[in-house]
Amino acid sequence: MSIMFPLAADAAMREYYNQRASEYDEWYLREGVFARRGDAERWHAEVAQLRERVQQFGQGRLLEIASGTGWWTQHLAQHAHVTVLDYAPAMLAQLGARLDALGLHAIRVRGDAYALPFAATCFDCAFFGFWLSHVPHTRRLEFLHEVRRVLHPGSEVMIIDSAPTTPDQVLGAEFLHERVLNDGSRHQVLKIVHTPDSLAQALARLGEVTKCWSTGRYFSVAIVKIS
Repeated sequence: MSIMFPLAADAAMREYYNQRASEYDEWYLREGVFARRGDAERWHAEVAQLRERVQQFGQGRLLEIASGTGWWTQHLAQHAHVTVLDYAPAMLAQLGARLDALGLHAIRVRGDAYALPFAATCFDCAFFGFWLSHVPHTRRLEFLHEVRRVLHPGSEVMIIDSAPTTPDQVLGAEFLHERVLNDGSRHQVLKIVHTPDSLAQALARLGEVTKCWSTGRYFSVAIVKIS
């Protein structure tokens, strides 16, 4: 099921993430406005599961799309030559500061995930976390085409994203999710939640889904081999 998501709404969502950069990690840490959410022990255990899997993924030239503050980049950059892409300058600045503090490096690029500013087949693998859930159904094939273009056949892509956790989140359907920043401002964000099976279905045009699994309650994960 699709909803109307005009360009103005997409631009507003991008600006929301730019504004959120300084507090984005509070979501992972369950701090700030997220501190009052329940089941923190389970949440942190599942985030730890994701960390272990991400630490095992990737080698060579790795592209991370919608890298945000570098929460996952810090693990990927320990064993791969990482190029990160994000549209929000504030996110890229946070990412740079994080990697500098850890003595790690990644090439930072501000760009559009629907028009990747890279040559064909220039990466050995790719990663994107919590990005596919913001890609409208009408633009999914456009995005996946770009991912395939910059990877060579046989490359692997790792995708992690949100699972449905409340009754109002209809599997695979687009909905507008209200987000509140620490300053009290409210923003509408396009969201699509997935189980491992629906995530695999959404990624079928990318290549062969070789692995898909759930961390338990909060996250779905897939690995795709580019055909």
